[in-house]
Amino acid sequence: MRILLTIAWRNVRQQKVKTAIIGLIMVIGIMVLVVGNSFMDTAASGIERYYIKNYTGHLMITGKTKGALTLFGFQDLTALEQLVPRIPDYAEVVEFARSLPYVEAVNPQVSATAVVSRGERTLGATQLFGVVPDQYQSMFPDNVEILEGGFWGPGEQGVLLNKAVAELLEQEVGFTFRPGDRLLFTSASTQTGMRIREVEITGIFRFKQSNVQLDMVSLMDVSNVRALAGMVVGSADPAELTGEERNLLGEIDEENLFGSAESLFAEVIVEEPAAADDDFWFSLLEGTPAAEEATAEDTGAWHFLLIRLKDEKYLKQAEADFASFFAEKGIAAQTRGWRQGAGAMAELSYGIKSVFNTVVLIIAVVAVIIIMNTLVISITERMSEIGTMRAIGAQKSFVRRMIVLETMLLSGISGLVGVAAGGLVLFILNRIGLKATNVFFEIIYGGPELRPTLSLSSVILSLVVIVAVGAVSSAYPTALVMRTSPLKAMESSR
Repeated sequence: MRILLTIAWRNVRQQKVKTAIIGLIMVIGIMVLVVGNSFMDTAASGIERYYIKNYTGHLMITGKTKGALTLFGFQDLTALEQLVPRIPDYAEVVEFARSLPYVEAVNPQVSATAVVSRGERTLGATQLFGVVPDQYQSMFPDNVEILEGGFWGPGEQGVLLNKAVAELLEQEVGFTFRPGDRLLFTSASTQTGMRIREVEITGIFRFKQSNVQLDMVSLMDVSNVRALAGMVVGSADPAELTGEERNLLGEIDEENLFGSAESLFAEVIVEEPAAADDDFWFSLLEGTPAAEEATAEDTGAWHFLLIRLKDEKYLKQAEADFASFFAEKGIAAQTRGWRQGAGAMAELSYGIKSVFNTVVLIIAVVAVIIIMNTLVISITERMSEIGTMRAIGAQKSFVRRMIVLETMLLSGISGLVGVAAGGLVLFILNRIGLKATNVFFEIIYGGPELRPTLSLSSVILSLVVIVAVGAVSSAYPTALVMRTSPLKAMESSR
């Protein structure tokens, strides 16, 4: 082996020009691979970290359904065919979740999309997350920055308007929205029809780390979002009315309750604030009186239950435990990962990484062809030397190992130089920081700035690729030598 290594190293040094050409191609290829994969790994880990920490948790529990269900609703064609399902037996599910020792926090949410208007003027649209402020802030303590006002209080209703949404609305209406202003939110679908709620702005906020999709999200009390999402009843238990409440309601029949069919198309008055009693009667319909919401957990209808674990290592165990629980209790629910919950933006980032890897694969194939052609020329020029070696007794296996070792030696040196060069580039980029100049780069970076770091997986992948490239590149030249007889090889120099 020592003799082979000595001969291989001598040949690498003697073929200076060809060694330099092949080595440079390999160095550039490995550097691109290291920098590119480290870049995408840093972005992917950043996206995962900030979504789990600030928006989705590690797991999302939903009602059992098909389709691409996310925190923003269905993001495929099934959105036209079905509503976001409620979590069945929510009280049992949340109790089980809290009983698991590796679960750190839980947060229930409801989702709806609504058109925003003021008076008779339509201003724009927003995605609404229906939340309980205390639970939401406990689960995601660092994701919201309050700019004005604040969350609504216990038993109250309101909307915390996203600053990005507020700015879009202000462009249409011509003045700045402030806490205390009221807006009309309208949702419509083929399953639930049109639903309208007038809600007071309790505050203006922004997400500390956001993207195009999250910039359209506002936070609202769960009662109003349930109404807009078509979730008429908060729980399945019938409301028990006292004698005094029955007297207040009077005789109830379909005519008194709904009026004639024409009343469905009556003009909606939005200029005056809703009376305080309206919230009370709506809370009765929801199944949870407003007074109880201030003191008891809302176990009514929810679309999502977000789970944050104490450590990601428990993820597989959590999925298995919830699956067993749902099967044992006959609950039609399922768990989804954070990427499914995050929706299109996270999937797009991972899709871009796949495209990048495809491009790298194409570059690797081109590099193999170039290196192979260069090796063929190099070995052809040395054919007489190889023929002489075989004529004086060198076995085919010896010659084959010599050529492969030369190629692998060159590949190894080039690979290490490429990794070092890639690490240097990443170090410089990390110190400088890459600012997202537009929405596209914000999606790729997973935020407004990216500081790439050298990832171990990219180094390992790069070294595996360079060894594979070396092995494949040496295969054809080696086969060419083995097919040539020693006599013919010796004559080729004449």
